[in-house]
Amino acid sequence: MIRGALIDKSPSQHFMGDQRATLAKVIYKGDSRPIDPIRHRLIAEWGMSHMRDSSIAADFHREYLFQEGEKLLWLPVQDTVATFFPKELRRGQPVSLYVMLIGGYYADGVITWAFIVNEFKGEPVAGSS
Repeated sequence: MIRGALIDKSPSQHFMGDQRATLAKVIYKGDSRPIDPIRHRLIAEWGMSHMRDSSIAADFHREYLFQEGEKLLWLPVQDTVATFFPKELRRGQPVSLYVMLIGGYYADGVITWAFIVNEFKGEPVAGSS
């Protein structure tokens, strides 16, 4: 940090300009919860800023817990995609997720990142055929 530099501590949100999905290899933990209200708002406002339509937020109601290395991640999953989780995934199973980082919200020194999951592929569990 540069001495004397001004740091804006006001709440702010920032959106990514890139709409490409990233393939992430994670572990499905099997837990879900209602989507964080900040993330839900970011999804709606990202939709409005990129597609002039905030209705994409209506496709996201829950976020699911995944693990990447030692880090636990709560990620919003598109409702239609999540309907396949109980049929195709088991707790502790490796999974490839197609995720997009759409942006983040900064307030009180904390950044809430908003990723969205649009597709997945379950990987074989070690030791199973």
